Amino acid sequence: MQSKKMNTQVKIIILILIILSIGVFLYFKKDNIDISTKINTTSNSLVEDDNEIKEFGFKDEGLNTNTAKAAIQFEKILDGGPGKDGIPALTNPKFINVKDTNIADDVDGMVVSVGDVTKFYPFNIMVWHEIVNDTVNSKSLVITFCPLCGSAIVFDTTDQFGVSGKLYESNLLMYDKSTESLWSQSIGTAVVGDRTGEKLAIYSSQLMSLKDFKIKWPSGQVLSTATGYSRDYSLYPYRDYNDNEDIFFPISVKDNRLPTKEIMYVVNAYNKSVAFPVKQLGSFIVSVAVGDNKVIATLIDGEVIVKDSLGKILPGYNEMWFSWATQHQKDGIVWKK
Repeated sequence: MQSKKMNTQVKIIILILIILSIGVFLYFKKDNIDISTKINTTSNSLVEDDNEIKEFGFKDEGLNTNTAKAAIQFEKILDGGPGKDGIPALTNPKFINVKDTNIADDVDGMVVSVGDVTKFYPFNIMVWHEIVNDTVNSKSLVITFCPLCGSAIVFDTTDQFGVSGKLYESNLLMYDKSTESLWSQSIGTAVVGDRTGEKLAIYSSQLMSLKDFKIKWPSGQVLSTATGYSRDYSLYPYRDYNDNEDIFFPISVKDNRLPTKEIMYVVNAYNKSVAFPVKQLGSFIVSVAVGDNKVIATLIDGEVIVKDSLGKILPGYNEMWFSWATQHQKDGIVWKK
C-alpha cells in the first residue's frame, strides 16, 4: 500500500518535472525568437540608416541633398571651407547709379544687359557672395562667380540658388532652393541630387572694368555694397591668386596648352563648348570650325561677340583656362592665335 503510494508520488514528481522542462523549453524558445526578431529588426534598422546616409550624406552639414543620385564621383566632392550658406548668396539686391558708386575704377566685374537696363556686378562684392539671385528688367537671372575658377556665368532661370560650401574640380557647387540638388557652376548642370542631369540656360554676360563700364553705360546700375552683410568689400580675400599658377584644390586634368589662369570667353555651339582666349582677340574677326559649321568671334568696344553660321549672337561667359579645360576635354574646341 505504502509502495503504491510512493510510486504515485514519484509519478507526480516526474510529471511536474516534465511540465517544468516543457515550460522552460518553451520560455527559452520564445526568448530566442524574441532575440532573433530583435536582431532582425535591428539589422533592418541599420540597413535603413545606411540607406539614409547614402541618400542624404550631407544632412549633418545642413544640406538636404539626395546623394544617392549623382553624375560625379562622391569622393571628388570637397569641402571648400565655409559650409552651406557660409558664403551668403544675395537675393533682391540693391543697386545704385554708376555715378554714385564708391567702388574703384580698376575693379573688374560682370556686365549684364536686358533690354535698356544694364547692370554691373563688381568682383569685389561677388567674391564675398558668389551668387546673386536678381531680376533685371523683369527677367529672373542668377549671376554667379567662382573666384577659384574665374568663372563668371549668368543663368536664365527662375530657380533660386545658394552656395553649398562644396567644390568639384575646384569649382563652385551651387544648390537650388527647391530640392537642394548640387549644380556644377562651370557647366550649369545638376550633378548630385533629385535634379541630376538637368541643365541651366546661359544668359550672355561680359567682363570689363568699372572704368570702361562708366564710359559705355553712363546711366548703368552697379551692385551696391549695402548687402545687409558685414564684409570688407575693399579687401580681396584671394590676394594674388589671379596672378599666379597656383590652384588651391585638386583637379583631374592638367592641360598646358595655355597659361593656367588665362581668361577665356566661352560659348556653346553645335553641341560643343568653344573657347577664345580674350587677350588674343584683337579687332580682327576670327573663325572656328565646329564640324560642318563655324563660329565667328570679334572684340568690339571691350565686348566679345560670337556668332554662329547664321549670324545669330551666341550667349557667352568668362572662365579661367584650367577650369574650362578640365570640364571640356571631350566636347571642347579652343581657338588660339
